[in-house]
Amino acid sequence: MRLGKIVGVLCALLSTNLVWGKGSQEIKTEQKTESKSIPFPTKYELSRDVGKGRMVTKKKGTPGTVLRTYEVITKFGKAVSKRLVSTTRSEPVAEIIAIGSAGYTNSNRGGYTRSKVVVMEATAYHPYEGSSTGSTATGISAKFGVVAVDPRVIKLGTMVFVEGYGFAIAADTGGAIKGNKIDLCMLDKRAIYNFGRRKVRVHILSKR
Repeated sequence: MRLGKIVGVLCALLSTNLVWGKGSQEIKTEQKTESKSIPFPTKYELSRDVGKGRMVTKKKGTPGTVLRTYEVITKFGKAVSKRLVSTTRSEPVAEIIAIGSAGYTNSNRGGYTRSKVVVMEATAYHPYEGSSTGSTATGISAKFGVVAVDPRVIKLGTMVFVEGYGFAIAADTGGAIKGNKIDLCMLDKRAIYNFGRRKVRVHILSKR
């Protein structure tokens, strides 16, 4: 009987030890690395070497990267702990775009960054068409490079670049200019007629 009890105790201890050992093998510690891309900014430079309404990429942008390494503890395949170990960051390289400023009397020299790009419905107008006096809502004279916008979409005084038209200032408003609409001032009546109504990409700029 005594021998049987001893054998029974040894078997129980051995069984407990095996279960504990199996459980310990299910607890793992490992390192994992997570990567996140950083988008590159787009910067604009006015250039008299680029034609009106055109834009040329001078330098391509490169996105940056953030690498975060974590120590992760899992139990039975499920993460129960996560601790940040290290962070490595590579900075993005900005894209540089030259936009045509040749011939614009109102084009401020300097650098700009792009706030956003909006697709808008564009029409062309003559500064003295109808009963117009040639003045704008901001007081400056209407001329090529002056555009009319909805101030709720683009604030007056904002510099923009309209693809196919060029660098301009949002300086006027209009009763029919609501939402994503823009009026482009032109001096040539034939050009106004040929332009008609079309969709354009408008780059909203901010001074760098």
